[in-house]
Amino acid sequence: MAAPQRHPKYWFLDGNIVFQADSTLFRLHKGVLFVHSPTLENIFALPSGVENDGEDEDHPIFLPGISGEEFDHFMSWLYHVSGALPHDQNLSSLVAILKVSHLWQIENSIAWAIAHLNQLELSAVHKLELECKYTIHNGLPLLVYSIIARAREVMEMEWRTIAAVPPGLSLPPSPACNNSHHVHCKDVWTRFWWQKVARQLLHPYNPLAISALVEYVSQQTNPDGLNLECKARFIGQVVESGGLEVEENIIYGAITAVQAYFETL
Repeated sequence: MAAPQRHPKYWFLDGNIVFQADSTLFRLHKGVLFVHSPTLENIFALPSGVENDGEDEDHPIFLPGISGEEFDHFMSWLYHVSGALPHDQNLSSLVAILKVSHLWQIENSIAWAIAHLNQLELSAVHKLELECKYTIHNGLPLLVYSIIARAREVMEMEWRTIAAVPPGLSLPPSPACNNSHHVHCKDVWTRFWWQKVARQLLHPYNPLAISALVEYVSQQTNPDGLNLECKARFIGQVVESGGLEVEENIIYGAITAVQAYFETL
């Protein structure tokens, strides 16, 4: 993996918090973030459990599920000059802004992104997919909103189920492990899952997307005593079970239900 690189524009010398999206580092201003998101300020008021978290480029706050390009688009909104517009207002940039804003509950940028998305010629299916992911329900029929709300409820249930049960505990030891040590591997993996992964999946403001789970786990420091091959097999169990696709399947089911509703009109 290539070493992380500072963003050429959004690495501020007077910044006081560092994020990493993909392999790009962003050094930003807490004050600017907190002005737009009191929710984010409340999150950072809580201890993260990670020493020096976000203080410098050696200890960045990782943004699993958010690409460097997506975060760049959000930065273009966050730091745009008053009266001017962010450099791009196409579909990908607007969805990126909506995605990050939804995670951090930044209401003014959510409203801005939705207003500009409504100006684009999007298909009904594409609009519904955005509505399911980001709980946008402006002007929706009651039944359609109910389907979206139910889809959201099912996704939250899946987050709780995955958080509660560490994957792969029924697997035999890897070739690099043995039966006696594997008991220890499973114990370490269970504690790591509940203390790290489960907390992210069940985060009240910014839950980890299931599709980003493998990336998040891979970025964490390997727990002491956990055989690396056993860890890889534990993670592989999530992939093989199809668990990473559950969110997309739920959204697809909601879209199918709404399409069936409109066909009856």
